[in-house]
Amino acid sequence: MKASKIGLLILVLGFGGAVETAWSVRQNIGFGPQGCRVLAGRFYGSSFTFDAERTQPVPAGTAIEVVNAFGGVTLRAGDPGQVKIALRKVVFRPTEEQARAFANEIRIDATLDGSLLRVGTNRDELENRSEGREVGFETHFELTVPPATAVTVRNEHGRVEVADAARADITSSFDEVRLSRVSGAARIQSRHGDVLASTVGGDLSVVARHGRVELQDVQGRATVDSEHGDVRADRTGGIVIRASFGEVGVEGVRGDVEVRSQHGPVTARDVTGAATIEGSFGDARVEKAGGDARITVAHGAVEAADVAGGLVAETSFGDVVLARVGGPVQVKVAHGGVNARVLEKGAQISASGADVVIDGFRGEVRVEVDRGGVSLTPAGALTDPVWASAAHGAVRLEVSAGSRFVLDATAEPGEVQVDVPGLVLTSTSAGLTKGEIGGGGSSVHLQARHGDVRVQAATTAAAKNP
Repeated sequence: MKASKIGLLILVLGFGGAVETAWSVRQNIGFGPQGCRVLAGRFYGSSFTFDAERTQPVPAGTAIEVVNAFGGVTLRAGDPGQVKIALRKVVFRPTEEQARAFANEIRIDATLDGSLLRVGTNRDELENRSEGREVGFETHFELTVPPATAVTVRNEHGRVEVADAARADITSSFDEVRLSRVSGAARIQSRHGDVLASTVGGDLSVVARHGRVELQDVQGRATVDSEHGDVRADRTGGIVIRASFGEVGVEGVRGDVEVRSQHGPVTARDVTGAATIEGSFGDARVEKAGGDARITVAHGAVEAADVAGGLVAETSFGDVVLARVGGPVQVKVAHGGVNARVLEKGAQISASGADVVIDGFRGEVRVEVDRGGVSLTPAGALTDPVWASAAHGAVRLEVSAGSRFVLDATAEPGEVQVDVPGLVLTSTSAGLTKGEIGGGGSSVHLQARHGDVRVQAATTAAAKNP
């Protein structure tokens, strides 16, 4: 009994030690753009703020590089020929006197090296001292730079905001990044913070982890690599997105869209070029594409409307819904059905587990369904080939006036019912009917296994469907 109590005491003490160690590591280890680093000092308790300023003359065309940690960086356009640097120091010490003494040791470092001005602080020097390792302090920069300046920012644990730059290259962590009004190209890498970029005149590249990405008004090509965050892009040039564990939405793209997504839905609207979407465990939707659309989804539904070119869609465990597709359609669905309206250049469709309905089509159509039925309504007179097969489901075809084709319909076991004025039957037997209308023409082959086949006169004008 005594031994068990001692064992329990050792277990409790060990657990407490593990918790204390984990808390200490959490408080003193950080991950940022420069990798893993020990968080010097303690960032809690009483704090005091002190300000410093410096003005640095620079020749025309000088680029700016800012390196900072534990504080924000704000950079805006100012007067030509000079860089104004404002530094706000926040020092965590018990008294103002102690904080002021330490703040006096924090200085602005600004070094002009040819056509590059490097801006930072002497943080590394202070943290290498024993006292510096015990003091928590933040350094927040506000800079005004000459108009049309190329900017580079490397920041950890702080917000970054850059506006009115010629070019921008930003690496940041643990807070948001805001970028606006950049005349040229821009590049952003962010961890554990949102990225908001707008009005970029050149190409834009974004790599983001654990934060949402929002882009607006990018004139060039946009590239986004995102994990664990939503992505939203409005009014961009061509765009390529790789995303996981977040929702993706793009709209107003002047060019092609290419999205590869895992564990999140994807929506693309108003695309002047082609749209390519590969996804998993999320629905995919394309609305208004000027070129072709290609959509591949595992475990998700597919919707596409107003596609000027052709469409290729493949999905599983979800339905496919199409409307107004100008080019040829190819669809393959496992464990889902298809509902399509106004297909201008025919379709090849394979589905299982649900019905296929096409209301308003032109061109050749081939449909094969397992464990579901087929319903076909042409957009006017039927003159192109049709092949439809259903297993464990019915096949139905509507025929409009002016149609010309040769009919071959079978149902096994099942019945074939034909009710079309002007369609002349040439052969009938149990489960088999052949005939022709309009003097014959293309072949219409309808087959149902464990279901009926019905051919009837059109009751609605498919061409009037919205």
